[in-house]
Amino acid sequence: MPFSRLRLQLAAYFAVVFLLGLGAVDAALFSRLRRGADESLSAELTATADGLAHGVTRELADTRGTLAKAASEAVNEWPPDSNAFVVYDSAGTRVAARGAARLLRLVPSYEHLPRTDRTWNVPLDAEGDLRLAVVRRTARPAYSVVALIPTASLHEANERIALWLGLSAPLVMLLALVGGYLLARRALHPLGVMTRQITAIDPRDLDSRLPVRQPADELDALAVQFNRLFERLAGAQARNRRFLAQAAHQIRTPLTVIRGESGLGLERPRSVEEHRELLRRVALAAEQMTHRVDDLFLLAQAEAGDRPPVRDQVDLDGLVLECVDLMRGRARALGCRLDLARMDAAEILGNEPLVREAVLELLENACRHGDASRPIRVATLNGGLTARIEITSGGGPVALAALEEPKEAADTRGGGLGLSIVRWIAQVHGGELAYRHEGPDNTFALILATAPAALD
Repeated sequence: MPFSRLRLQLAAYFAVVFLLGLGAVDAALFSRLRRGADESLSAELTATADGLAHGVTRELADTRGTLAKAASEAVNEWPPDSNAFVVYDSAGTRVAARGAARLLRLVPSYEHLPRTDRTWNVPLDAEGDLRLAVVRRTARPAYSVVALIPTASLHEANERIALWLGLSAPLVMLLALVGGYLLARRALHPLGVMTRQITAIDPRDLDSRLPVRQPADELDALAVQFNRLFERLAGAQARNRRFLAQAAHQIRTPLTVIRGESGLGLERPRSVEEHRELLRRVALAAEQMTHRVDDLFLLAQAEAGDRPPVRDQVDLDGLVLECVDLMRGRARALGCRLDLARMDAAEILGNEPLVREAVLELLENACRHGDASRPIRVATLNGGLTARIEITSGGGPVALAALEEPKEAADTRGGGLGLSIVRWIAQVHGGELAYRHEGPDNTFALILATAPAALD
């Protein structure tokens, strides 16, 4: 059996608690036993004094002699034991006594005796006290009997009990440690079973789940948390695979163009103009690949659930005008025309680079997938609480897959990575990406909340 620090720790806790509980019980039991033994000694001593008083009374009745003679006869006839006796008459004279002289010297004089039957202690030596009990007889002739006994034997018995209780503590502690370790092993057995179940789960198959019993206990709650972790890992694994597929799809085309163009350039000697044209096509493919790598980086941030800061005061109409100017050359290269429609002044609180990226993505999407025979119209509309950036281009309806699950549409018309990124940017800003198809036109609207200062 391998050594376990956790089991030993649990066993130590169990042993400490058990020892504290046992100590409390032992202390209460010892106190009760000591009090019971003390009360029993007092009762026996009182019964002895009372028995001697009966003997004195009987001797008085039988002999009809003096109190001194009857007391002496009764004391002499009393069985030998550790008790000592003193008999006083009503005048306070000691008429009879038996016992060691050192004990009899400690008996108080008649005047200092209690007025009623009772017991008390007087100091004797380091080994204990002297217990006394007085019994009075008021019938004529009146007399008092004092019985006394050392309490050394009682103290010795108490000390033996305390010693045995003290010596038993280490043994009890050891037994509690061993028993607690075995009990902890048995209690932690389900945890070991859970560990083996987790170990048996193949990282390539995260659909397996740990069993959860009903009603659930702490281990079942742990199993539930592990199952949720497996669900998150499975989701992350699926997202990674989807991202890799998207990355391969998005980069494969420009890489193919670069390889093809470079291969053509190496096949035979070419003129300077031919090399210039070939390099231009290679540069365009490299630019396209760079753009797609940037898109993939933003998509990776979206998949990871990143929340970039949105603290910039963004002049939305000015940013849209800037983006339109940047995209005019790209639009001409693709045979498209960019027109400005309504441009309301609007200000939002957001992340300016991300908003710029969203607008450029929508313009790129319109240029690549729109009908080149119709102009691309760009508008900024201020609705008070929200601002809209609308980009309208010609063409047929966008496939539902690109609108409902844009992250899984590798390059569906009007979808792909671009709309996935724009939708994420909108969500980061607490807005949305809306779409409508009217007649021959498709309109994508980026809806964002206006800045609070703009509402004053």
